[in-house]
Parts: sequence; C-alpha cells; structure tokens
Amino acid sequence: MGAKSVAFPTEAQALKKETLPEEREYELLEFMDNNDGLSIYQISKKLGWDQKLVSYYVSRLEKMGLVRMIEEIENNELQKKIHVNKEVGIRDMLNMDEIDPRVLKEFNL
Repeated sequence: MGAKSVAFPTEAQALKKETLPEEREYELLEFMDNNDGLSIYQISKKLGWDQKLVSYYVSRLEKMGLVRMIEEIENNELQKKIHVNKEVGIRDMLNMDEIDPRVLKEFNL
C-alpha cells in the first residue's frame, strides 16, 4: 500500500475558514452601505468574492430586512440592484448580542 498524501489548505483557504459568517455579513453590509445600488456581479468583482458567496450573504441580509433587491433597467437590460435599508443605521440593523465578540473587536464595535 502506498502512503496517502495529505493536501494542506492554501493560505487563502486557511484564512477564509477563519472568517466568521457574522464578520462577512458585516463586511458586506458596510461595503454596500458605501456602494449602494450595485448588482451581485459588481459587488463580487469589487470585493473579490465569488458571486455565489455574495448571493448567499445578500439573501441572508435580505431575509433580515437589512437590504432589498430592486429590479432596475440599465442599458436596456433588467438588472437586480442591491440597496441597503437606509431607514436604520448599521448598528441598529445588527443584533449586537448575537454577534461573536471577535467580530465586534475586529470592527471596533
């Protein structure tokens, strides 16, 4: 029998695993607050995230009522644009008791 090779994660994979879901949500929400009205594709390009990952977190934020998707016509094409719920501030949007303390520390909250 041959020895099994062990595949070690790349640095990017290792760092990605250390990122907490709440941290990604907050990072995305903060980005969108400063870049309102972008599509999932545009957000993924600007953040360097996979489109599926952006879509997943946008969907989570939308279910919480923090963002909304609005269909807009741009260049004669129907596109879905993401808009932050501006009626409340980011701190008001998040349940601070449910966020991992490491995330709060990372963002100085």
